[in-house]
Amino acid sequence: MNLTGRTLLFLSADHFQAYAWNGGKLSEAHCFTNDSDGREQFSDYLQHHRAPAYLLVDVIEEDFRQESVPHLIGPNRRDLIERKFGQYYRNTLFRQAKVLHRQTWGRRDDEMLFSALTNPQRISPWLDTLLTNSIPLIGIHSLPNISTPLLKNIDSDHVLLLSWEKHAGLRQTYFNKKRLHFSRLTPVNGGNTPFSASVATETPRTRQYLKSLSLPPPGEVLDVYIICHSDDKQVLQAHLKSDPGLRYSYLDIQTLGNGISAKNTYQDSDATQLFLHLLAANPPVSNYASPMHTHYYLLWQLRWILYVLAAVITLIGALWGGISFWQGRDYASETAPLLAQAAQLTRSAEDTQRRFPATTIPAADMKTAVSLMRKFDNYFSPPEEILLGLSDVLDKFTRIRPGKIAWQTSAADAAPSSYPAQVILFDGELLDFGSDYRSALTYLDGFQQALQQHGYAVSAEKMPLDISPKGSVSGDMQSPEKSAQFTLKLVWRHTG
Repeated sequence: MNLTGRTLLFLSADHFQAYAWNGGKLSEAHCFTNDSDGREQFSDYLQHHRAPAYLLVDVIEEDFRQESVPHLIGPNRRDLIERKFGQYYRNTLFRQAKVLHRQTWGRRDDEMLFSALTNPQRISPWLDTLLTNSIPLIGIHSLPNISTPLLKNIDSDHVLLLSWEKHAGLRQTYFNKKRLHFSRLTPVNGGNTPFSASVATETPRTRQYLKSLSLPPPGEVLDVYIICHSDDKQVLQAHLKSDPGLRYSYLDIQTLGNGISAKNTYQDSDATQLFLHLLAANPPVSNYASPMHTHYYLLWQLRWILYVLAAVITLIGALWGGISFWQGRDYASETAPLLAQAAQLTRSAEDTQRRFPATTIPAADMKTAVSLMRKFDNYFSPPEEILLGLSDVLDKFTRIRPGKIAWQTSAADAAPSSYPAQVILFDGELLDFGSDYRSALTYLDGFQQALQQHGYAVSAEKMPLDISPKGSVSGDMQSPEKSAQFTLKLVWRHTG
């Protein structure tokens, strides 16, 4: 299905037309009579035109009411609009409300335009045909409500826009500051009344009606813009004369069509195709359709969203698969050297096994023997490992002179290690003991702390002075160079 294609439907008082629109080009019109045969032919037409559809309505039975309402939001706003609909348009479902602007004074109320198609029987039979054929209807729009984009280059606050639709009539729509306020349709008999004469006759009537509403305000000029073909412009200029309060201007229909990228050529002043192009190119958000009428369009949107999601997921899956494939090739190229290296190591191990001497001892017994030897090594550590920390500490404490050093294995002092501890008895003397006992004992205490930092558990067996509560302090105060004998018990535990 073509995503850009649309079916454009046009309903006037006595005519119903269908067009296929694609890329700015309108097909020839298919006309259907307003009876059972016409709707059956329309149903056959829809079998071959399944694209989403717009319905453009240009009928007399369209009512406009402007009113100031409190500025509300959310549910309160919806409730207010529904009350207004019930007050003005109780007998039709084809209704809408648009905010024109918000006042800048007082309570700052909203200026709103309520409008409705007041003869639903004129539209419903065609809508029923659309629903029966499951055609996705995008919206129901009236010609006045889609006209605003035509004013974008017009610098005037009070504009009366005139257009002629061959099968509908002369449409006159009043805009105040480019906001729709009022519109009326006058049927025109194209065979008896010339277009220019109809404009000359109907414009003063509309002007008189606007004056009754004080539009435009006194002193302001009403600018009348007429959409017409270049062939009709000279005739219109001959019939229409401007005055101080009324000014006529002309909009070339072909120029307007080119401005909205319409690719059709206009043969006369009939603006039906121009407004259909305008609807397809700039569809307004608000319209007369209810959710019941646009149900199939919602399903159509959901289907295409699912198609897009499926395409995106497929694309992501393909990209992910491609990335995984290339990563797999990279991994394979990186793995090849590792496999070659592993094969080489395997061959080296097999060569080493072949060079082993023949033996009758089982491999399990050899493994057990090796494990026992390792444990045995942990039971009997070499002296250099045991005494290395003591040697480092003695290098730093030069006043300590070692005497006798002896050690033995002790299972009682092993905890928390699972191997026996090595208990070292260290006999030494502190040189230059002198009479400053405090300094000497502090020096000896630092020696013990240094041993503890090297992993020994230190306890004193004998000290130069017995400073316990039961001991007595004695010494020769006359021998400042005297050395002091002491004995320390060092416990070394295996850390493996």
